[in-house]
Amino acid sequence: MLHKFTIGQRWISEMEPELGLGLITEIDVRFVRIRFPAGDCERQYAIASAPIKRVQFSIGDTVKTQRGVEFQIKRIEQSQGLIIYHGEDIILPENELSDSLAFTSPRDRLLAGLVDSNRDFNFRYKVHQFQHKVLKSRVRGFLGGRIELIPHQMYVAHETASRHIPRVLLADEVGLGKTIEACLVVHRLLQNGRIDRVLILVPESLVHQWFVELLRRFNLLFHIIDREYCDSRQETNPDANLFLDQQLALCSMDFLSQSEKWGKQAVDAGWDMLIIDEAHHLTEQSAAYQLAEKLCSISNGVLLLTATPEQLGHKSHFERLRLLDPARYHDYDLFEKEADQYHAVAKAANKLLDGKPLDKADLLFLSDFTKQRQTGLETLDEKDRAAALIEELLDRHGMGRVMFRNTRAAMSGFPQRIPHLVNLAADAKTIEKVNSEVWAELEETKIHRFNYRDDPRIHWLTTFFKKHRKEKVLLICRSIEKVFAIHAALQDRINVKTALFHEKLTLIQRDRHAAWFAEKDGAQLLVCSEIGSEGRNFQFAHTLILFDLPLDPELLEQRIGRLDRIGQKKSIQIYVPYIAASAQEVLVRWYHEGLNAIEKNVPGAYQIYQAVKGEVEKALLRENESSIEQLIDRTKQLREETALQLQEGRDRLLELHSFRPKVSQALIRDIRIFDKSNELDQFMLAVFDRTGIRYHDLDERTFRINFDHLQNIDFPIPPMRSGGMTATFERKTALNHEEMEFLTWDHPMVIGSIDVLLGSESGNSALAVWPHKEEQEILLEAIFVFECVAPKRLNADRFLPPTPIRIIVNHSMQDCSDLYPPQTFARVLRNATDISIFENPQIKADLFPAMLDKCREHAALHSENIKQDALQEMENLLHGEIDRLVSLAKINPNIRKIEIAALRDELQSLQKAITSARLRLDALRFIFSS
Repeated sequence: MLHKFTIGQRWISEMEPELGLGLITEIDVRFVRIRFPAGDCERQYAIASAPIKRVQFSIGDTVKTQRGVEFQIKRIEQSQGLIIYHGEDIILPENELSDSLAFTSPRDRLLAGLVDSNRDFNFRYKVHQFQHKVLKSRVRGFLGGRIELIPHQMYVAHETASRHIPRVLLADEVGLGKTIEACLVVHRLLQNGRIDRVLILVPESLVHQWFVELLRRFNLLFHIIDREYCDSRQETNPDANLFLDQQLALCSMDFLSQSEKWGKQAVDAGWDMLIIDEAHHLTEQSAAYQLAEKLCSISNGVLLLTATPEQLGHKSHFERLRLLDPARYHDYDLFEKEADQYHAVAKAANKLLDGKPLDKADLLFLSDFTKQRQTGLETLDEKDRAAALIEELLDRHGMGRVMFRNTRAAMSGFPQRIPHLVNLAADAKTIEKVNSEVWAELEETKIHRFNYRDDPRIHWLTTFFKKHRKEKVLLICRSIEKVFAIHAALQDRINVKTALFHEKLTLIQRDRHAAWFAEKDGAQLLVCSEIGSEGRNFQFAHTLILFDLPLDPELLEQRIGRLDRIGQKKSIQIYVPYIAASAQEVLVRWYHEGLNAIEKNVPGAYQIYQAVKGEVEKALLRENESSIEQLIDRTKQLREETALQLQEGRDRLLELHSFRPKVSQALIRDIRIFDKSNELDQFMLAVFDRTGIRYHDLDERTFRINFDHLQNIDFPIPPMRSGGMTATFERKTALNHEEMEFLTWDHPMVIGSIDVLLGSESGNSALAVWPHKEEQEILLEAIFVFECVAPKRLNADRFLPPTPIRIIVNHSMQDCSDLYPPQTFARVLRNATDISIFENPQIKADLFPAMLDKCREHAALHSENIKQDALQEMENLLHGEIDRLVSLAKINPNIRKIEIAALRDELQSLQKAITSARLRLDALRFIFSS
């Protein structure tokens, strides 16, 4: 229907009601131009399809003049196309109405006739329900990680993130996922608002690996702060603290500890959470330790990561614990005394864990340690006695509060490694060339050019790929120069689809190459440099070729760890082609025969290497052939001795504390329920439809998404994805395709979509008709939100997230909420085409306000019950935790007073916040029958 326009009329945009009242300034045959003074803009609309609505107030409404004078309308008339409003001693033409009048509240929009479809109203309510469900879930913050749901990792992350002030040492053995655990903790705490500012310090060589892990696995975009960034920023703003500009910062410990200026700025900036990787490198007198000490003192939460906590001795281990809790770990002699006592406890505990009977001396010792009476233990049978003592020891075990350590010996799920050592004969020139490569690494010098066209390893690779045409193969070598040389040599000999992976590729290029390698018909071979492969998971492949070997056994383990990961379903085939009679052969034999590091993960390998490092270097120079055999024998002996020492000193109580299967099983079960549900799929596809985002199916729950026709500039497109993206809701698919976005309820685009939708007026006002209803009835459906306004750090949402309350009353003021569930209305209601019902003054001025008041009255009763349930849940949880810590503090010195005090403060703050929760009207739907 064409509107009749007149200059000076007041109109409002149905698409942008926040602009306030618009004033017609120009009329043409085809268009009308409207100025919106409050929004300081103009819009031009096609007359035939203008998404605008005439602003017409009714008798009894209150309006405001341009000068801010408010009055109630007593009479209305029209003159030359304009509406004239009459009040008590005031006459106001519509063109003199206040520009700032806006229709954004549900009530105002409904009365002004600015109504949305029933579909939008229903969707808004459903989004409220989704948000409530996710915010209250105990796995919020754990849903979004692109990770295998590995039980011990989930337990460590949950236990750490649940602490009020998490300050712990994550000390799982190599390959068990300390980085994943730390990222899970950070992601969880950022999601629930407990932290905002995070600083991560890592060795220079691991900066990119951490960046990739955080971004690709957890959608956390950390800013890398390095010398180049600092120098460039200093030029433009020399006095600014650069660390205050970034909430999430990633930095090399080497760089920061060597610069007094930047180190001081990092300390002055203050952090909610500090993470330090490879913490065993922090020695007491080093600049890195001194910086870490200052940062730990000003950071609430601290995570120290190391696979070898006692690598540099017991004293060094004590100094790292002192970073976590200087008040507790202030006296090394006392620490040693407690450690001696604990070792005695651990030996007795091992008997319990192995099911061996306890003698009287054990009972007496353990009874004294646990403060229980000996007779109390003797009344229990052997099994119950063991279980009771183990639980008691776990609670009182001092180190368990500050340290988690899981070991491969206590884990299952690792694949078998099957080594294939390929001995290749070569001429003297080739042997000399290979020796020079090994010796260059020994001397830490770099070779910039390689030529492998006649290398026996390339001949072997050619034959290998002719025999293995369908296997996905990962080949790792030391440098980018070798990557290019190997690729060039192979191209001359065989046609095999090959992707390259090295540090000079951009992140997007690496994603593309990795995606091609992951595709069923994509690249068969992926050639990686040492640095280029860091932080990547190629677990879908099962064949690894080590073109060369690093000198450091930890680097070797990292290479193999690209495929050998917990959860890997198939055995790993590890091929090591080497040149006979060369230094490379020495290295292969030392790793395989001496250290056994190709076939097994060897705990203590780094310490063994340090003990024989000089001998390894001499053997590589091949000055004395007998020295090679002596090196292998000595390494084998050290390996056996180290394994025995580790077994005897194995802290099984700490292992039990570090992983309680029942807790992690419950968490994983809840995550899988979210994973399997298609609610998120339906929600996001509906969002795409509403915002002009185009998509098409690629596979099950996997879509190609295009943002070219996006209609909402506020839509949260993920970083670097403006050109479009592929997204999946399937965890398994996401794990095999890191180039895809993994959409979960934790994903920033999903959270942002909810915020954009609920922050708009879309769906907050609707007018519906119930056709052919037997009984004539007028209904008002009101959606209220009961919400707790509290500081984010309290994470009040776990007890009282924004809670939608749906109330329906009829014209007789009866509560009909239970009679008409949402699915009934979705089936029978239709959009009202006649919106003149509010022109009836009896409905607008009397019936509607009375019905709305009655809705509010019923909602208030519901909200009081919700409030009491939330208070009880919160008090039960926090009182229980406070009581437990107070009790443990009497016998466990690692329970910090500050932690108990903080919990008590949190309890009081939450009581106040929940008690003050408020009820807010969010949406209205007026329904009449026909």
